[in-house]
Amino acid sequence: MSSALKLAFGVMFLIGAMACGNNNSSMGPTPTTATATIMSGAITPNAINVAVGSTVTWMNKDTAPHSVVADGGAFNSGPIAPDGQFSYTFPAAGTFAYHDPSNAGLSGTVSVTAASTSY
Repeated sequence: MSSALKLAFGVMFLIGAMACGNNNSSMGPTPTTATATIMSGAITPNAINVAVGSTVTWMNKDTAPHSVVADGGAFNSGPIAPDGQFSYTFPAAGTFAYHDPSNAGLSGTVSVTAASTSY
């Protein structure tokens, strides 16, 4: 068998194997990072959408300390000093409302989507 013919059969075999693939693979959003800024009495953005496994970092660019505390208790930054930051990696899907206990006007949500599985 010639080299060109062997190569052609090899390529066809590889394409066929790739087409069969693993149908149990995860087909969903990829974890990322997102940043929210605390400044001038607001959190921007105050609605964040990420995938499971993503990390959100809150940066305090205000002149006073602030905290971000999940309403359901999933995370609690403690005081974040001016120019400080707090990061949390979301291990599960859901909607996580949060607030600053010392400043009722500072609040937001993080919506976390799960990867879907195809069969």
